[in-house]
Order: sequence, then C-alpha cells, then structure tokens
Amino acid sequence: MSAVPSPIISNEKRESDQLRPSITVIATDVDGTLLDSKQQLRGETVAALKAAMAKGIQVLIATGKARGPWIDTVLPQLGLTTPGVYMQGLILYDGDGSILYERCMDEDVARKVIRLGVEENVTVTAYCGNRILCAERDKHTDRLIGYGEPVPEAMGSLLDVVGKIPINKLLYMGEQSAIDAIRPAVQAALGREATLVTALNGMLEVLPRGASKGLGLKMVLERMAVDARHVLAIGDGENDIEMLRTVGTSVAMGNAGAEVKAAAQFVTSSNDESGLALAVESFVLGGLESGRCRVGEGGRIEMVERVEVMR
Repeated sequence: MSAVPSPIISNEKRESDQLRPSITVIATDVDGTLLDSKQQLRGETVAALKAAMAKGIQVLIATGKARGPWIDTVLPQLGLTTPGVYMQGLILYDGDGSILYERCMDEDVARKVIRLGVEENVTVTAYCGNRILCAERDKHTDRLIGYGEPVPEAMGSLLDVVGKIPINKLLYMGEQSAIDAIRPAVQAALGREATLVTALNGMLEVLPRGASKGLGLKMVLERMAVDARHVLAIGDGENDIEMLRTVGTSVAMGNAGAEVKAAAQFVTSSNDESGLALAVESFVLGGLESGRCRVGEGGRIEMVERVEVMR
C-alpha cells in the first residue's frame, strides 16, 4: 500500500549506510518528540516503539521534565522499565522510579538566579525533585500543568526556599519576547556559574554548570554498558543538541529549530506526523534495507510503503 512520502533529510556525509553501527538503544525526548502537540502518544509511535522492543531494542526516556503525572499515562502505554534521564540529566531514575543520580544547584548561584528573575520581572519556578515551587502561581507557572508536570506550589519568596529544599534547576518563564530579551543579560551575569538552555517557548532553564541531557544519557549508557555508537537519539529542542551529538545515529524532528536540525544527522517529519515512528521504522525496523524507505535526491529518506506497524 503506497503512502504519502514523509521525508527524513540527511545532514550526514558517510560513504555507506553499512558503516553505521547497529542500534541497541533508542533514546527519545518527550515533549515535541514522543508526544504530539496535544500531549498525546500517537498510535503509530506506540506501535513502532513496541515493535522495536520486540526485537530486543531498549527504549529510554531522555527529557527535561520532572517525573510528574505525565508518566502515569505515557510509561504504561509503552511498557517501559528502563532507566531514564530526567530534568536535563539532573536526575537519573531506574526503571522502578528509584534515584540513580541527582545533582542540585549551588545555593549561592540559586539565590543569584532568583534575584535576577525578580529584577527582570519574569516568573521564576524551581524544580525540586518531584515538586515545582514558585513565589506565586500565574498563567506562566500553570502552563506546566498542561505538560503533565507536578502542580506548581506557591511558596512566597523563593529565596526563603534556598537552603531548606534542594533545587535541581530554575526556570524563567514569560512571553517569548521577554525571554529572548533577558537571555544575554542572564548569560553575562552568570558567566560560567551555570548553564542556560531552552526546551520550550517562553521558558529559559538555568542548570548547574555543565549539566545537560547529553551528559545524563552518557551516564545511563555507561551504567547499562552500552556504547553510544549503538544508540538512536531523537529530539526537537535546544536541550537535545548535546544528546544528538553524542550518539551514533541522531534524528531531529521536523518541528525542531534550525540549530537542532543542523546538529542531527537526519531530520524526520514532525511530532504531529508520527516523525518518531518514521525514524524507528527507517533505522531500527529495517525500512531502509527492505525498501519500505528510500534515499531520494538530496539525501532524503521517504516512506515508500506503509506497513502495519505504521498504521
């Protein structure tokens, strides 16, 4: 049965796809990648990942999110029991939810970040394990609820939280224009004391220095004794760039920004077009080898024949 071609655009320059190591692990981002724009798991995505797992491929979550209410619907649908990278690699969980690794912000840096947010008149939220704290709830903090994150808790001044509750990361939230405007000033003020990254529009994340989703994935893979060359990583955000550069096969979503696409070896269709499923079909389920996917002009890989797993 023929299907409307869905392109994967290659940025990679290899002599042959046969040089690509076999894939034993799939590491997937969540928002904008695993989930569609309605925060739903598409049937094609579930089918493709389950088909991969049936072949013995392990699937890992690699997200900037907390291990919040969203896991109660997403993880059971996929049947995942593998370790996962959460909160941009600041917390690594085992499959049973126990913590394998955790990193928190330096208290002096946290105070500085909070004061900067107040001065710049943006909303500040603090991710603290499975809790999200804020001075007071507003339309920006409550956006997080729609992503299945823990309900933000109003605490009064966040400065009073520092030193009493460990903080993993801090978020500045506001209109995208406001976030764009403050980022250079925040970067200048913090220098090398912290790492800045964006995962979603209207949010700027401040992490402990050097932290990243990519580093978190490296730690999980080391624990699993898996060589990163045998990993397929898929993502759509700035926070996915280091992860994409770490692995043997990297795919950016069609809804990703230009910088993310440039960092990946391939670009698939969007999260509303089951782009993750297409990537898994192409690189894990034999789509390229069987001819169900093909390389077209300009390095494009297209779905030629739609099979049951992609329905």
